[in-house]
Amino acid sequence: MRTDHWGSVLVLLIIPLMVSIVVTSGGTVKAAAPENISRAAIDPPTYVYLTCTSSDPAHTINVNWRTDENYVGQVRYGVTSGAHDKTVEGTGGVTTSTFDGYIHHVELTGLNPDTTYYFICGNPDNGWSEELNFRTAPTQRKDIRFVVGGDSRWDPRYPYPEWPTSRDNVTKLMASYNPDFAIFVGDYIWNGEYQTEDLYGYSRESFPDSWDNWLRAWYKYARTDDNRLIPIVPVMGNHEVTYPEPSGYDPMTDASNYYMLFVFPEFPGNRAYYSLNWGPDLHITILDSEILAPRSDSWNAQIEWLEQDLNRSSSLWNIAADHRPPLDDADLVGAWTPAFDSKHLDLVFSGHQHYYMRTRPINYTISGNMPVSSPENGTIYVVSGGWGAPLNGGEKGYSAVGPLEEYHFTLMDIYENGTLQFKALNSHNDLIDNFTLQKEVQSQTEGGWVPILLVAAAVVVIVCTIVIFIHLRR
Repeated sequence: MRTDHWGSVLVLLIIPLMVSIVVTSGGTVKAAAPENISRAAIDPPTYVYLTCTSSDPAHTINVNWRTDENYVGQVRYGVTSGAHDKTVEGTGGVTTSTFDGYIHHVELTGLNPDTTYYFICGNPDNGWSEELNFRTAPTQRKDIRFVVGGDSRWDPRYPYPEWPTSRDNVTKLMASYNPDFAIFVGDYIWNGEYQTEDLYGYSRESFPDSWDNWLRAWYKYARTDDNRLIPIVPVMGNHEVTYPEPSGYDPMTDASNYYMLFVFPEFPGNRAYYSLNWGPDLHITILDSEILAPRSDSWNAQIEWLEQDLNRSSSLWNIAADHRPPLDDADLVGAWTPAFDSKHLDLVFSGHQHYYMRTRPINYTISGNMPVSSPENGTIYVVSGGWGAPLNGGEKGYSAVGPLEEYHFTLMDIYENGTLQFKALNSHNDLIDNFTLQKEVQSQTEGGWVPILLVAAAVVVIVCTIVIFIHLRR
């Protein structure tokens, strides 16, 4: 065989190895490796969860998991089940002084929109998770389904035998509706900073309500039948902050576990407010109601950011979520509702109160908490705090529906034709509230080609008309 033929063979063997190198973000540039999945794992992931805090969930997602020991973790993924041809390596686990074990965060970027990816996470030497999958957000208009709710914590102050069944039943029912994502409006557990001994005398070992307990249950129940994990869009609640809650909490000392478990964009002070777009039609603004020091630097920074965020949005539907109902707090009313009314938010979701409640449309700038004529003129406020925490009552006040003492979650369907269908479902799958909003949608084009072609066609028609006219004049 000729030498130049052997050279060609070597080139053909080398090229596939070179093109298997993938560029990763949030980790290291790494060549795709064979699976080599060891089932004799010594420290596989205890649980896995996905978070959406990036402004661009069509191309980015965070994969997170817990292990007993620290190591450099990996996520191996691809668009075909069993064929994980891309690898992203993390930078090692993180922990706090009050958390057992280590949490690994690996950000996947450069993903294709509206695409299902199959993945495993872990480490070749320590073991791997089962194969799971996720679906990225779209960039073109399509139907969207998502859920909102919160307040799943236990309460040690009195007997509460239905917990955690009350929490887990809501999560299982929510997952059966196959939502794209879930906005969780805070109070995941009783004590987010979880000290060695709780305020009511429970030892760390015997305390039933912990981050491990919550995330393990989410891993078990917040998935679809085909192992698609439902991503969390997290919201800060008051129980995520150390007790008694300071007026101006420090993220790294007063809520260290929350900020360790959920990765947020880099704002000054790493604050837990952020926004994202799910497709071209939905803009979501997440706010932090636990900054309790009006006129402080952190308080004013969030107000300034909120105004800028809402002004940047060009989405058909605009919603916000926080933990404390803004209309129940004079400081929040004064700080947030001017921006809500100016932009005309469609919906504002909160928790904190352990019931379901919905207002009529309200434009607080114009008429306080009195309703206005239609949703086109005001914002609908929803309190959804029934994800398993002990239920409590409330006064009807300015509500259109409720308060209802029901374990529940809320479900939104946004359709391509500009319809928003809202439902509130209790843990028995009974409909406890529903309404529909409608907006006019502008025509959408793929990649902007249709307007260009229309203009080009118009130009051709005009040119042809001119040519014919000149020809006829001769």
